[in-house]
Amino acid sequence: MNIRATVSEFWRAASPRERVALSAVVVVVLGAALYLFLWEPAIAARRSLDTALPRLRAQLEQMHWQRDEVLALRRKVGSAAVRGDLAGTLRVSAAQAQFSTAVERVEAAPGGKARMVAGPVPFQAWLAWAETLHRQLGIRVENCQVRALDQPGLVRVDASFSGGGGQ
Repeated sequence: MNIRATVSEFWRAASPRERVALSAVVVVVLGAALYLFLWEPAIAARRSLDTALPRLRAQLEQMHWQRDEVLALRRKVGSAAVRGDLAGTLRVSAAQAQFSTAVERVEAAPGGKARMVAGPVPFQAWLAWAETLHRQLGIRVENCQVRALDQPGLVRVDASFSGGGGQ
């Protein structure tokens, strides 16, 4: 016998007074279950969000302020790099790079540009350095020749740079 048939048989056998009592018990149990499993967790989550929301809004405001400060500093650094000697800036930056020993020469070029020759250079390190130059100093790779060497991952680079205005 399945459970449905058993419950149906029990219900038919119960007196009207027992049916009312069982219905009341079922309603109370369902109400308690709804309260415990839906209503109470929702109220607790709302209280938690009410306390967390002002703190999160303050953090968001601080992040906006920090973003604006970083952008202003990047513009300042980028414009300082443009006003200064681009080749000198490249020399200093390349000396701090992972491939500093592979830099053969950095020379100034006409029009406020600079040229750099390096090799053998790990390609990923070159890409990361060029991206950092652009992002932090506003210096862009204007022209670049990359030649693969016999060793995997190593390249020879001949690139020309121009100073941007930062981001």
